[in-house]
Amino acid sequence: MRGSTEAAPEGRRRILNALVVAVVLLVGGGLTAVATALVHHGEGRYSGQLMDRYADDAVTAVTNEVGNYQHALADLAVALGAQDRITATGFAALTSGLTRERLPAAAGVGFVAPAHDAGVAALQADWRERGAASLTLVPATPADGADAEHAFVVLNRNFDGQDSAPGRDLSQAAEPAQALRTARETAAFTISRSYVLLRDRGRPAAQQQRSVMLVQPVFGIAGGGRDPRQFRGWITIGVRGGDFMNDTLRAEARDAVQLTLTERDGRIQRVIASAAAGPPGTAGPELDRDRMLAIGQRTWQLALTPTDRLLSAGDRRMTALTLIGGVVVTGLLAVLVGTLAGARDRALGQVAAATVALREDIARRVATEDRLRRREAELRHLALHDPLTALANRTLFYERVEHAFDTHQRSGLTFAVLFLDLDGFKPVNDRFGHNAGDAVLRQVAERLRHGVRSADTVARLGGDEFAVLAEQLTDPGDARAAAERVIAAVNEPNEPSPDLPPGAAGVRVGASVGVALSTDAVDADDILRQADAAMYAAKTGGKGRYMISGA
Repeated sequence: MRGSTEAAPEGRRRILNALVVAVVLLVGGGLTAVATALVHHGEGRYSGQLMDRYADDAVTAVTNEVGNYQHALADLAVALGAQDRITATGFAALTSGLTRERLPAAAGVGFVAPAHDAGVAALQADWRERGAASLTLVPATPADGADAEHAFVVLNRNFDGQDSAPGRDLSQAAEPAQALRTARETAAFTISRSYVLLRDRGRPAAQQQRSVMLVQPVFGIAGGGRDPRQFRGWITIGVRGGDFMNDTLRAEARDAVQLTLTERDGRIQRVIASAAAGPPGTAGPELDRDRMLAIGQRTWQLALTPTDRLLSAGDRRMTALTLIGGVVVTGLLAVLVGTLAGARDRALGQVAAATVALREDIARRVATEDRLRRREAELRHLALHDPLTALANRTLFYERVEHAFDTHQRSGLTFAVLFLDLDGFKPVNDRFGHNAGDAVLRQVAERLRHGVRSADTVARLGGDEFAVLAEQLTDPGDARAAAERVIAAVNEPNEPSPDLPPGAAGVRVGASVGVALSTDAVDADDILRQADAAMYAAKTGGKGRYMISGA
């Protein structure tokens, strides 16, 4: 009877212990699921922010690059329109400043003149008299045999080294013919539908690219006339799509996204070019980004897809680590609860042993949490610093500028933002390779660190662009001194290192610096925009110099 009365409470205690363990497992499992979901959501949001930034940077790069082409065409059209008589010599002089470096994806620039069938011979004779001595016009035959208007390339200058003699009739291809008509009718810059350039159709199919033609109509006074809006022809530039993507967008992709540039013509979509920076990631379509661009009377779509590199930058493994960690901690807690519950019925010695085990479990948990905190600090450092140079990246630099606005407005002091773009860096990459280019960037970053004050912030914004935040300036002249120190630091020769080939040691690069003062800006975006504009002004004005915004 006594045995049965003792067994009943023991059985109830076992049932109670099992229920407590089950509750711990249920609660721990629920908390683990919630934590895993929150971490997964945070990772997705961070990756989405990265994709938004890449998309905005790519759109800006395309817009700026096309704007560069448009400005070059507009300047050339104005200059040609101002001439009373356009000649081959004058065209060569005006286009001498257009180079492959300034227009990296351009095949060449040409002047196109219109003529009907009856006027082809007269047009050829006229332009031979103007200096195009070897010009032979080859008119396309219209399908209906009517007196069609032709568009002949009478002057051209190649950038790609390909032999392309003038005289080709652009009206034989529908895409450039339509663009020429639209530009003439609207008197505005126009981009054609994508097609294979006529000059490339003799190449093997594997070497042909989808391309576009940029067209700028030329108006002006000719032959002693008085009408300043007299149409005189077109300036055209052929741009190969693959070269455009590689030269313009690959730097923006940073091996983190796949880019596809598509033109939209009503319901018709055509892929102009794509740049694959690596294998596509395993994320869903929620991270894909599409941006629409209206440029040159055309509509382009820029599609971005993340690669494994971008997803690894977002550290999407944290979801699995959180799940595993939650399961482990829950299991440990369940074991701990079960152990403590059973220990109530054990001897004092077993209680002491259980206490020692509990302390060891707590120590392991503290060590795990300490490792997680260190990992979090490492991730924040990676998110805010450039992996190549260990300098601050664009995100951290923007935060420092915003903080400088807050602190300097209260103290009444001035700070300056310096944007600098390396001069002569591309030839280093072309001649010695990207590994040598990376080594040069690291040496430039180190010289910049030592060339500014310890309180100043040096950042790498991407590619060969750097920035400096010079705080607590007592006089605007301090900004000039900072710019001069930066230029002097960049101009120092590169030191020999294992990453540099023997020929690359001692090679110098320069810097074009734009300076903006906080007293002339209203917020962080404004001062960054002013510094960027001043940098481009310095680069345009001769390189190896600095320009202060508003000066």
